[in-house]
Amino acid sequence: MKRASSSIRKTPSRLAALGLLGLLPAAQALESSQPAPSFPALETQRGKVVLVDFWASWCGPCLQALPRYEALRQELHDGGFEVIGVDVDQRPQDGEKLLKTLHLSYPQVPDAQGDLAERYGVSGMPSSYLIDRRGVVRQTHTGFEKNDIEPLRKAVEQLLEEK
Repeated sequence: MKRASSSIRKTPSRLAALGLLGLLPAAQALESSQPAPSFPALETQRGKVVLVDFWASWCGPCLQALPRYEALRQELHDGGFEVIGVDVDQRPQDGEKLLKTLHLSYPQVPDAQGDLAERYGVSGMPSSYLIDRRGVVRQTHTGFEKNDIEPLRKAVEQLLEEK
């Protein structure tokens, strides 16, 4: 399995495909109530409620989610909510090209090698992780549909009320 893991790390699109087929070991998946794996962009948001969203330019549901996460961020940012996008495109220029058209205001982190996606146990695209003010994962979600925003909004609002 070690060999497969290293080839997955180098090809995030393969990571997503394997996850969608259920071929990644469940032990790799990050679950609710676990500490979120640290990375510099997340560390700068300590004390905030953060949604870490793994996305790629080739992912249709991701293209729907990105602007909706931007709108949610605009709505709740002053209360202490932040979104961090993690672009798993193997060719960073593909993600950068898309970002120029979307005008997102939240931080973006490139993850072309898939190292961060592997640490989070990403098993499909998009994958999001809602993290509380203490850095604990409170909710995970794979995929995206328009009706996912309302339950996410409620979860964020609830976490923002916790001090």
